[in-house]
Amino acid sequence: METPPFTLHTRAFSSRPVTARSLCNDVPYVSPDADNAEVMALFTSHKLLISLPVVEQRRPFGMINRHIFLSQMSRPFFRELYDRKSCIAFMDKNPLLIEADSQLESVARQMVASGDKSVTDGFMITDNGEYLGMGLGIDVIRTVSDLQARQHQQIMQSIEYARVIQEAMLDKSQQTMANQLRDWCLMWQPRDCVGGDFYAFHHYGHGWLMVMADCTGHGVPGAFMTVILSSALEKALANCEPDRPERLLQHINLAIKQTLGQFNQSQQTSLSNDGCDAMALFVDTQQHRLVWAGGRLSGFLLSADSENALLLDSERVGIGYTDTPVDYCWTRHELALKAEDIFFIWTDGLTDQIGGERRIMFGRRRIRMLLEAQRHQPMKQLCQSLQETWLAWQGDEARRDDMSWFGFRY
Repeated sequence: METPPFTLHTRAFSSRPVTARSLCNDVPYVSPDADNAEVMALFTSHKLLISLPVVEQRRPFGMINRHIFLSQMSRPFFRELYDRKSCIAFMDKNPLLIEADSQLESVARQMVASGDKSVTDGFMITDNGEYLGMGLGIDVIRTVSDLQARQHQQIMQSIEYARVIQEAMLDKSQQTMANQLRDWCLMWQPRDCVGGDFYAFHHYGHGWLMVMADCTGHGVPGAFMTVILSSALEKALANCEPDRPERLLQHINLAIKQTLGQFNQSQQTSLSNDGCDAMALFVDTQQHRLVWAGGRLSGFLLSADSENALLLDSERVGIGYTDTPVDYCWTRHELALKAEDIFFIWTDGLTDQIGGERRIMFGRRRIRMLLEAQRHQPMKQLCQSLQETWLAWQGDEARRDDMSWFGFRY
């Protein structure tokens, strides 16, 4: 039987769903009546032919593996014994058959179920049961890899643009800080391009409000939570004064629960249990006082007339979570502020990072020591020193979480 030249080539697949038909190679084939001499001639003339289909009346009959066939026929006297015998002597009678309209996922699943044989030997592609051509395991692997790479690129491009949106959401607060504060520092560094750390800064005639939060998760889930938190904060500010941080946390708690359907177990309408650790603080520039309320997020106040930094109280109750009561009241705290007092707040991506010789967490003590040792440095210099210290501590350990901090000198 005369056969056309056979070559394997790399295909460029479109964005449309890939089917087995897309993987089809037009290869030479033989009938069950062909002898082994004819099979040997085909394998000799087609160096890239991995397996030879055996087809009877347009129906798949079997498949001959090149390596097995040549190994057998190279044994002493096998050419003399088998050359004129039917090719079915060395044929696999149960090759993998895949319909041409099968989606790529189905093709891969059938190949896995059939074992390694279909990866090395290939498989026969049929159209309504009739032989159409051969599919190669390497083509399936390459196609799956290409699709995954393309999907990964699309996902990363979407996340990169999501970062632009998230940064734009935070940028207004940063610009307001720059206009209103004389000596301050801010770090916002998501672990995975976008993140779950959030901050907001609002200026008023008698002072300013700062809210910092660490939302559940990081990456895309965390970023979604920052959008929910931003909306919750706007609703809270429409219903209470900015110098009532304890009331702000109450309103934010209720808004998150309403958005996510997270109430007590009998009222729960969703499977989520998400929220944030947060601190809201108001600096009254007329009465020179600091007012704050916190839920699982704390900070330091380093007074100008004290050698030691004071840890600011924060309650061990997060905001918005299912187990946080809908009517929970966070405690209001107040302290007088003096010129050159330093305030510093952070999320736990800073303190919980594993590192150092003993592979332990960075902790609050190192923050306190650095604040006390460098209290006379400008806040941006102090921020730089903290970042360098933290990076040296991290070493070659993997980054654990989003990391943010905010500091100002009164």
